[in-house]
Amino acid sequence: MNYLVVDIGNTNIVIAVFDGKKIKKKWRISSFLNRTKDEYILWLKYITDQNFTFKDIIIGSVVPDITQELKAALNNFFKIKPCVIAEDIKVNFPTELEVPSEIGTDRIVNALCAWRLYNQPAVIIDFGTATTFDVVGQKGVYLGGVIAPGVNLSINALHSAAARLPRIAITKQEEVIGKNTVSAMSSGIYWGYIGLIKNILHKIKSELNYKMLVLATGGLSDLFINEVSEDIIVNKDLTITGLFIAYEEGNFKLTLKKKIITVKIKFIFYH
Repeated sequence: MNYLVVDIGNTNIVIAVFDGKKIKKKWRISSFLNRTKDEYILWLKYITDQNFTFKDIIIGSVVPDITQELKAALNNFFKIKPCVIAEDIKVNFPTELEVPSEIGTDRIVNALCAWRLYNQPAVIIDFGTATTFDVVGQKGVYLGGVIAPGVNLSINALHSAAARLPRIAITKQEEVIGKNTVSAMSSGIYWGYIGLIKNILHKIKSELNYKMLVLATGGLSDLFINEVSEDIIVNKDLTITGLFIAYEEGNFKLTLKKKIITVKIKFIFYH
């Protein structure tokens, strides 16, 4: 049986078809706040052309304004009420945060997925709109993390704030010293982020003082990771898989709870 899983981020929306725990198909579209329900339906027609039918639809989102339109479109098109992670189903993963509700769905499901798949302490680097570092401790608890400006956010900030600096595409730089404006900007972003990643990883490991797995996800992970360390595992499906795991675990608990309530009602009725 197939499940449609939708990850709504600030930059992109990722959609995947799961058969069991395996991804059969995946698409990506840009996140656009003004997109209407009808526009989403036109896009959803493409998915139905692939001859998929779905038992359930799962949504994870950090953009509430997009969530409502897309949720309505999915419900209208497939006649299935989508299940929103962190709203309809809570993520079953302990944290040491002062305010647990502040953490984004993407970050907590990344932590959940990392622990379920690898079962060891980990730092998860997510190259999204922000570059985030999320830390899972030895006992499988989310300890906290680090939020830094994302790569493209930094590029756009340079372009917007300085009239003569162009908008650039980030690429790997072999040399640090740029010979023109574009190569100097590219070098600053590329080597600057490598320095940021290395230093934050060093600080996290020093603070905890035990061996940790390092995972990377997000569209730009391949660009930086090899320069940082060869020991980093790239898993670009971490978030979308984490949403499905959160759904499976939460749905099992809900089903079990309903069965217990039914048994109790029957017991009361017959006694």
